[in-house]
Amino acid sequence: MRPRKNTSEHLLLQSAHAFKRYGYMGCSMGKLAEACGLSKAAFYYDYPNKDALLMEILNLTHVKLQHSIFQQLQQSTTSPQQAFSHIHQQAIQFFSQGGLGCLVGILSMERQHLPTEIFAKLQSIFHEWQLAFEVFFQRYMTIEHATQLAKISLADYEGAILMARMSDDLSYLDLVRDRILLQLAES
Repeated sequence: MRPRKNTSEHLLLQSAHAFKRYGYMGCSMGKLAEACGLSKAAFYYDYPNKDALLMEILNLTHVKLQHSIFQQLQQSTTSPQQAFSHIHQQAIQFFSQGGLGCLVGILSMERQHLPTEIFAKLQSIFHEWQLAFEVFFQRYMTIEHATQLAKISLADYEGAILMARMSDDLSYLDLVRDRILLQLAES
C-alpha cells in the first residue's frame, strides 16, 4: 500500500468540515471521501462507515475541548475575571479557527436521525462542558447559582457560536464573555 499524503487528523478535520456543511443525513461516504481527496475504496479502508468515522471525529473534538477549555476552567488560579477572559480566548480560537468548532452543535440539530451512540457522545460533550463551568463558578458563588449560571452560559455560548457562524461576526461571543464577567464581578 502506498504511503498516505494526509495525516489521520487531517482526514478527520476534512471530514468534520463535510459533516458541518452537509449535516449527518446529507453526508455520504462518497462526499466524505471526496472532501478528503480520496477514492471511496481508500476511504472505506480506514473507516467502515460514516458512524465509525463520526465517532472518531467526536472523540478528537472531545479531547481538544478538554485540553483547550474544560481543563482550563477547572485549573485556573488567577482572578475569576482574568481566568475567564483567558478561557474565553481559548474558546474563540477553538470555535473560529479549528475545523472541529461548531460540529457538536450542528449535529445536535439532527438528533432524531442520529444513532444512539453518536447522540450519547454529543450529550457527553455538552454535559462535560456544563460541569466544567459549574466547577469554575462554584469557586466564586453558591452551588445553586453556579449550576444555574453554568446552564445559561452553555446555552449562551452555543447560541453565540451559531450566530457568529451565521453572520461571520465574533462579537456574539464577546457579549457572552461580557455577561459572564459581569456575573463574576457581582459574586
